[in-house]
Amino acid sequence: MAIVDIAAEENPQAALDDLARVCPPFVPVVVLGDNTEIGFYRLLVNDLGVAEYLPKPLTRDAVQTLLLPRLAGPGAGPAISSIRRGGHVVAVVGARGGVGATTIAINVALELAEATKAHVVLLDLNLQTGTAALMLSSHPGPGLRSALADPERADSLLLERTAIEVAPRLRLLAAAEGFGSTTPVTDEGVTRVLGLLRQKFNFVVVDLPGIPVPSAMFQVLVLARQVVVVLGPDVAGLRDAKAVRRFVADTTGTDRVITVLNRADIQGGLSRSLIETGLGARPDITIPDFGKRMIQAVNVGVPARTCVPALRRHLAPLVREISGVETDRSGKSWLMRMLRR
Repeated sequence: MAIVDIAAEENPQAALDDLARVCPPFVPVVVLGDNTEIGFYRLLVNDLGVAEYLPKPLTRDAVQTLLLPRLAGPGAGPAISSIRRGGHVVAVVGARGGVGATTIAINVALELAEATKAHVVLLDLNLQTGTAALMLSSHPGPGLRSALADPERADSLLLERTAIEVAPRLRLLAAAEGFGSTTPVTDEGVTRVLGLLRQKFNFVVVDLPGIPVPSAMFQVLVLARQVVVVLGPDVAGLRDAKAVRRFVADTTGTDRVITVLNRADIQGGLSRSLIETGLGARPDITIPDFGKRMIQAVNVGVPARTCVPALRRHLAPLVREISGVETDRSGKSWLMRMLRR
């Protein structure tokens, strides 16, 4: 297989014609470029015989779902193709409690809705201890509990009435169960709720309970195109983040984990070199410690990005990786990050 980048070419068709003269016909060609017009895609694939065209910015999801199956050969990746049907699921989970996973989930959902102009839902599956509603000054009802407990009666109308509008194009679906609640959460219930949400929303951001993830919620990991693992700069967080990555790879057959190092420069935390050694790679996203302003955001019930605008800049690469939409706050490309692994 040949992978060709034509982004800098003034006449990409002529460059590909030159390539065709020296490239054997049995070698599939994958083209990278910055033209997003459907007519250009059809020209390359239908007229010039290109195997695949990937517009920039490249995301790990695009590489895994479009490029890796071709590298692996026929029959590879059938599970991945099924994941692509329906809304885009993003699972967010903390390697340990208190690392800020819910904060990341909330602000990523807000950024996705704003950057893509798509419809986004934030699903908080922490039924007893979830804080997404608290952080957004919202008061959830019993709808999510009912849908999870009795999936046969759950329908899109129930979830639409239950979901709370917290921002333009963003809704929150959460519960406020007491500690003594015995709400049964089954694989069937979670699958049903996810299926209904994927029919209605372009992006479904799921705030999962901490490690270990309840077995009834494994389906979230299977359907998620990205699993965002949030950790702190401590030894236990590194250990558990690596365990999550192995678990997701074993469960889904692909490495779809994105590591987010939160409060990276907090006093007493591990050094950057020790973190990279412990993880075996650089964290994909690094967010500094913003101190008391983050606590203030929780106490007044507003998204952290409202009190800490700089958070948006640090989340921009993650939002771009999830959505494929470039923003003026984005950092280095994910292809560069992948090549450094």
